Amino acid sequence: MSNDTSKTLDELLEGRTIAMLMTMIGDEHSSRPLTCVDVDGSRMSFLVDASTDWAIAVARGSAVAHLTVADERDNVYVALNGAATIIADRGEIDRLWNPDAGAFFSGKDDPNVAVLHFDATEGEYWDGPSGMIGAAISTIKVAVTGSAEAAGARGDVAVDGT
Repeated sequence: MSNDTSKTLDELLEGRTIAMLMTMIGDEHSSRPLTCVDVDGSRMSFLVDASTDWAIAVARGSAVAHLTVADERDNVYVALNGAATIIADRGEIDRLWNPDAGAFFSGKDDPNVAVLHFDATEGEYWDGPSGMIGAAISTIKVAVTGSAEAAGARGDVAVDGT
């Protein structure tokens, strides 16, 4: 893959994206899938259950967080370092609420609903041709030309301030 210029999260991610949030609390690592409901600059936002142990640790500032996205549909992969915060701002919950969230909460007024903001400070992406046919064609191009650039692009995620 070629090392291209940086891209923003807005350029890399479309619509609702499933991300894996890894937290390190003390010496314990754990991960969970979360649905990203908003991308704005280098911030990704999620609706989460604030009563879980990991969310309580994030809210207290005692958890280190790392976020990854594997969007096989568009063949985009992202790894991000940054800071995670949890807020219980009802206006922000109202803004981000969507029908899918109803599967996890009793409604947007559920007292456990909170917003997790992940503010990326650095990251990398890998972006290849999408779809099975695109991936197959790029594999053939790499084999024929010997050029890794045919496999797609790799670069830094542009974060606010860079």
